[in-house]
Amino acid sequence: MTKVKICGNTDTGQVEMCVRAGADAVGFVVEYPVPVPWNLAREEAAGLLAAVPPFVSRVVVTGGAAETVIAIADFLSPDVVQLHTDNSIAETALVSRELTARGIGLVRALRIDVGTGETSGEIPDPIEAALALQGTGIRALLVDARTDSMPAGTGVSVSWDLARRIREAVRIPLILAGGLNAGNVREAIEAVRPYAVDVISGVELSRRVKDPALVEEFVRQVRESC
Repeated sequence: MTKVKICGNTDTGQVEMCVRAGADAVGFVVEYPVPVPWNLAREEAAGLLAAVPPFVSRVVVTGGAAETVIAIADFLSPDVVQLHTDNSIAETALVSRELTARGIGLVRALRIDVGTGETSGEIPDPIEAALALQGTGIRALLVDARTDSMPAGTGVSVSWDLARRIREAVRIPLILAGGLNAGNVREAIEAVRPYAVDVISGVELSRRVKDPALVEEFVRQVRESC
């Protein structure tokens, strides 16, 4: 069964909404180094993580230098950290080791430029980059779209054919993000067969404002695709 992560939660009402709809994981963007609408200070995020019930994964989405990411993880003790910046392979491996020692899983974003089809970071070829990241000890790889104006939450899809080829090339779970919504998520799952799907803007009425009906319909479409 494909898992569902609803990301960009900014208040307890949204957390409750996602849990009620049946999300497997809820995500919080914490001190992301580039301005994005969903950013929270770690002190704000602490109260929201505490509102997540048992058996629902708490995911902190952040980025930047390794020491910053590790400090945020130490402060919040999430189940998973999603590293959503283009850290080097060596730095990703360092963060992975440190978080694994703390019992925290690391998901690394593989951000693909929608204009060029190339990966952001030191290895431009997406499949080569995915294979290199697999060797760093991360728990899963998240494939997402990147545009010049938004590093994440773009509302733009990556190539599902490319995402499928990445999924077939790696042994670790692949999470699909980028431009997903209730109207296309079943098609995306059929095309890619990811371990999980991740959504922010596809369940929003406006930035930071989630619609309960959109959240519920998104989860329903994922469940019915399995």
